[in-house]
Amino acid sequence: MSHYRRCAGLCAPLFISVTLRTMMGLVLLQFTLLTRAQTPPPLPAMSRPAEAPPILPDRGNVTVLKLDDQLRMGQPIEDSKALTFTNSDSIDGVVDREMRLKDRAQIRRNGTVAKGNEIIYNPDTDVAKLNGNAELIKGNASFKGPNAQLTVDARTGEMETPVYVIGDSRASGKAKKLTIETGDLFVFDKATYTTCTPENLDWYFTANKIEIDTEQKEMTGKDGVMHLFDVPIAYVPYFSLPMGKERRSGILPPIAGYNSNNGFDITQPYYVNIAPNRDLTLLPRYMSQRGVQLGVGYRFIDTTYSGNVMGDYLPSDQKAGGISRWRYDWQQRQTLIGSPMGGPGSVNAYINAAKVSDNLYPTNFSQTVAGAVTSQFRQEVGAVSQLPSRLSNWTVAAKAMTFQTLQPNLPSTVVAPYNILPQVTAVYRSNLVPPSSGTDGRYITLPTGPQTMLLTDFSRFSYNIASSIPNTAPGIFSQADRTVVKGALEYPTITPGYYIRPKLSFQSNTYSATAYQPGYLPAQGFLIPTASLDTGLAFERDALEMGSFFGQNMLLSLEPRALYVYTPYVNQANTPLFDTADSGFGISQIFTENPFIGNDRVADSNKLTVGLTSRITEFNTGAERAVITLAQQQQFTAQQVGLTGNIASPTAYSDTLAAASVRLMGNFNADVFGQYNTQLNRFVQTTVGGSWRPTPGRSLNFGYRNVWQPPIQATPFNPIGTPSGTTTDQYNLSGQWPVTREVSLVGRWGYDSLTTKTLNTLVAVEYVRDCIVFRSAYSQLLLNNNTTTQILFQIEFRGLGVAGDNPVDLMKLNVPGYLPTPKPLPASTYENYQ
Repeated sequence: MSHYRRCAGLCAPLFISVTLRTMMGLVLLQFTLLTRAQTPPPLPAMSRPAEAPPILPDRGNVTVLKLDDQLRMGQPIEDSKALTFTNSDSIDGVVDREMRLKDRAQIRRNGTVAKGNEIIYNPDTDVAKLNGNAELIKGNASFKGPNAQLTVDARTGEMETPVYVIGDSRASGKAKKLTIETGDLFVFDKATYTTCTPENLDWYFTANKIEIDTEQKEMTGKDGVMHLFDVPIAYVPYFSLPMGKERRSGILPPIAGYNSNNGFDITQPYYVNIAPNRDLTLLPRYMSQRGVQLGVGYRFIDTTYSGNVMGDYLPSDQKAGGISRWRYDWQQRQTLIGSPMGGPGSVNAYINAAKVSDNLYPTNFSQTVAGAVTSQFRQEVGAVSQLPSRLSNWTVAAKAMTFQTLQPNLPSTVVAPYNILPQVTAVYRSNLVPPSSGTDGRYITLPTGPQTMLLTDFSRFSYNIASSIPNTAPGIFSQADRTVVKGALEYPTITPGYYIRPKLSFQSNTYSATAYQPGYLPAQGFLIPTASLDTGLAFERDALEMGSFFGQNMLLSLEPRALYVYTPYVNQANTPLFDTADSGFGISQIFTENPFIGNDRVADSNKLTVGLTSRITEFNTGAERAVITLAQQQQFTAQQVGLTGNIASPTAYSDTLAAASVRLMGNFNADVFGQYNTQLNRFVQTTVGGSWRPTPGRSLNFGYRNVWQPPIQATPFNPIGTPSGTTTDQYNLSGQWPVTREVSLVGRWGYDSLTTKTLNTLVAVEYVRDCIVFRSAYSQLLLNNNTTTQILFQIEFRGLGVAGDNPVDLMKLNVPGYLPTPKPLPASTYENYQ
């Protein structure tokens, strides 16, 4: 235990040091306050020779300006109160008639700077003529030309053949003439606009007239022509572009692509900025093989509620025989009482509701891979409340939930879940005390002492078996009521060096179920107790022997853990299955009391799980360089309770799990996981993965996964048994790599050796220059024994807009470690500081 470092808390030497420094600072502050506003007075005459001049002249009551330690934004000043400053190498003229500023001449007024080789200013007309290298600066915008003429107070004027730069959007251009109509409105005749550098002028926009409003941060134009590599590609009679981050109503860049389901697919969004806390997006969509679809998205947020509503409607699908097809998705959170963050006395409600018109809607219309594989939509409404005052340890919740389960690949069917109408739960937890620092200031003391938990759950499950497709019903019951009561008592002792968690718990289930057809045994409930003991240690030392390998000081930790669970066997072959699933078997699942998720199954257990974790971490940063975990579960009595019935021929086997994650030099990462069954003498699960990411934008990945499933026998309530065999045997390769400074390739290939089929293929290319980004992707996905092909392309004119269907989400989903092209840093307020 002597190797442990302090995790948190105050250190006495540090506290004393900080206290002394604070006290000294307060004493010295009394002296500094006396000299803060003016310079020190001259020394007394007796302290220096009479002929010596004073060190600093006496300025009397004149305040001396102080230097600041950083640039700061001043408060805005009205034009009528602003002063005008001039500066030049020489000045001449007639007072009140004409003033000539020569050589590096400039006039400043209220954040606007005018420069020129010579400035001639007439006070009578308030006109300033800028001759030679004229330049006008307003915020992050600058305009340069040979000559200019300005009306200073009115801040109007004109400039011939100007060249301009807009720092906020990294834009630049030139024009035949600039007219300054107000201090914030600049009008260009025969102008160009681009965000490219002069060396790489890949695209530019020309227009007969361009107006830039620096106050509204908006640019508008007429008769615009888009040029790509000096080739005109598009004409627009009128356009408007934002020059800041403020939201504005208007047309958004189109989304275009091609896929085998819809043909050419084009969406033209239109954004409506209703209010600062709500907006609307209209999404008209044209598909060459199906017709025109109208989509809409509405977002809203306030102090007590937030949410969004989305929907699509296709009145006549040409490819599906003219039927109408639709989708809606409504998500909302609402605070009825109290704080949106919860707390005693609060009541928060929610709704999550989504539905589609038919089984093939996601496959036909989804523009993402995740959406295309969705086969279930949920309609849920509920509320959660933490009771007030003395009952604040109680949390009460209620919800109602129905499901729409799609059958996109008939005659192969998908089993639907039960609808829950309703579910009411109440949970009591005795210990809600947050962690606190120890009395000695060295460790974090976690809550200790007895902790109790009590949960009650009433649920009504229903399903219309009569109108369902054969083999899609979740069970034999058309309606069932289930009442669950859980309780637990534990007495944990937790310190940074060790912990012990003894626990006693129970679960009671009762059912009132009606079978769709007569002849079945009544649904069987149960009352099952469980006893468990979870304990672990933590050791840590300096790993001096690893310092030379990793190039810095390292720490080595050793963390053994043991969990014993005893749950007696209770036959659950006649217990229905409503909302329970197998949790799987991995490093996180092996240290659990019950291998099932849900309330309908409690596995019999007489098992001991032991594990050992070792970590190698950097001493200075705490970053993990390697983690290795070994865990083994010894079942003293064979587990008989399975998910869909009793396990066929149960054996008291011991599974061994191993997992390792290593990060070596050069950003090479390797992850390995394996589950080995000593009785069957085979690996049940195997996962191997590796990645190499030497620099941002460069990554290579490899993955392999194999899963073997033991047999599960059938029962009257669950007639579908599961034979043993390999259920997963898949490989995948992916990566992102630049082939030149401007071109990068992105790809993925997934293969299933059981079906000898390619699961997915992705080939993408990125072309990046300073002001233009082009992305294109070709994707094939095997879904429901059908192969869907997508072709996505996108071109981004930085500072202008984006056109096409964005393939970045597709690349992120398929290629771990993929990094899209970074966007330019936003312009600083002081980037063009004068």
